[in-house]
Amino acid sequence: MVDEPDLVIEPNGVARSVAASATALSAYPGSYRLAVAAPGMLLFGEAGGAAGTRARVLMAGEIVTRMTIMEVINVIATANWRGTMLVATPDWERRLFFDQGALKGASSSAVDDRLGEVVFRSGAISRRDLERVVADLSPNDRFGEALVARGIIDQAQLFQFLQKQCVEIFHGALLAGEGHYVFQLPMDSDEPVGAQMHIPIHGLLMEGVQRIDEMALFRERVPSNQMCPVPVPDAPAPKKLDETAEALLRHCDGHRSIEDLARITGHGEFATTKAVYHLLQAKMVTLRRAANIDTDTVARLVAAFNEVMQDIFIAVATYGGVAQTRATLDAWIEGSGYGPFFGQGMDDFGCVDAALITKALIAVEHESPVEALHQALHELAAFALFSATTTLPRDQELTLARDVNRRLKQIRIE
Repeated sequence: MVDEPDLVIEPNGVARSVAASATALSAYPGSYRLAVAAPGMLLFGEAGGAAGTRARVLMAGEIVTRMTIMEVINVIATANWRGTMLVATPDWERRLFFDQGALKGASSSAVDDRLGEVVFRSGAISRRDLERVVADLSPNDRFGEALVARGIIDQAQLFQFLQKQCVEIFHGALLAGEGHYVFQLPMDSDEPVGAQMHIPIHGLLMEGVQRIDEMALFRERVPSNQMCPVPVPDAPAPKKLDETAEALLRHCDGHRSIEDLARITGHGEFATTKAVYHLLQAKMVTLRRAANIDTDTVARLVAAFNEVMQDIFIAVATYGGVAQTRATLDAWIEGSGYGPFFGQGMDDFGCVDAALITKALIAVEHESPVEALHQALHELAAFALFSATTTLPRDQELTLARDVNRRLKQIRIE
């Protein structure tokens, strides 16, 4: 895949921006000088101005391996430099503010790095409450202060979450495998960092290296945080479990994903994944894939089949056959193996509840639960039509069969 250009330089030296990049470049009006012209790369710096009013770049380059950012930050920490590091990839930008060998603050364009997402993943707020708080914010409101004002967290917890957010942004920057970085000295025009932190860089780097190495090991057995740990019945417990593993075992039920458990226990994804890995090693849990249930698709399928079933029940009701038809269908459901899909079964009109079915599907271990439901509903409707033949006159039976079969052909998952 060839990247689209942002700037085109004609053979006569005239430069023009491509339309797609014009909006981004419009945020930086002014005069620039060509600081470095290297094969394949140009570096421009703002022209004129005193040292404190223009950007002064100490390091800039391309991210060529996953070790690039780690090595650059190690240089910054060793040299005790003060300034801002921008790490830019095709998907996000993260800014790290360094001073006195410590991370003083961080910002990010990645959605997962937002303070609300950090608080949500820590289990301190539900998704519904998070969305409600965000919806109520005015342009001048701060999310963290809004949480404190609502009593969801206190001031001390807010500071902890802000610190955790900085750490996660830092670790996210370390994972960059492509893109570019720039480290520049502070300028007079720099806006102050929000909440001042002081987190030693060397400690963050050591933790980052550990996370990268261990996650590579964990992924051999735990391929995704969407996997669901399932407790092994009567598994002998090891002599000692750490706090994270004990909390995980208390909450894992075979349906909660690692992501869910990390949020419920408040231990975070890395610690939870590590605990799952060791529990797998101890043969205390197994893993299953989380059920991929599209609730809208389930609701649409169920509504379409309910209309068909209602018409069948209305037809047999004319001849007093509802009770017999329903009893026959209940017996068929019980013996068909589709019982778990239908929850509490049908009502007096032959309909099933979409919400109950969705809940039941989550508990069913199946590679493609929605496809299996589609098949089950088809078979149920076909058997309901067959059962109606014992009640309906021949001419009405044929008319109903043509109508039902035509409508069943039109009901598809997509």
